[in-house]
Amino acid sequence: MEKMKDEPVPEGEEPKSATEIVEEVLKTEVKESTFLRNVGIQSSRNNSGKATAEVAAHVRDLEQKLERSELQAEVMQEELAAIKMKVEEAQAARDKELELLRKKSQEQEEKLAHLMALFGAKVV
Repeated sequence: MEKMKDEPVPEGEEPKSATEIVEEVLKTEVKESTFLRNVGIQSSRNNSGKATAEVAAHVRDLEQKLERSELQAEVMQEELAAIKMKVEEAQAARDKELELLRKKSQEQEEKLAHLMALFGAKVV
């Protein structure tokens, strides 16, 4: 299998998928493949063309599902990044507002202390 995987791909052709390599090895190395029978594909000489077509269709279906899942994951990652950015912006705005409130509170305390000093009251 490793040799088949590492073989150079002729120009204009797509490299074989892992599933295609496994299927080819099973067909050449094993007379009666339990694996292919268990996954619902007969590995008989009479049905080899049909089995190959079934496997190819199944592989295409799985690859399409994988591609859709990857696209959904990518979209979700983008949405998550946007949400994180909004959270960071909201936290920055909250921190800025909190700092302004602290400054106003400090100013109010200073004014109160000054007024109390003017009227002779003790500052606690």
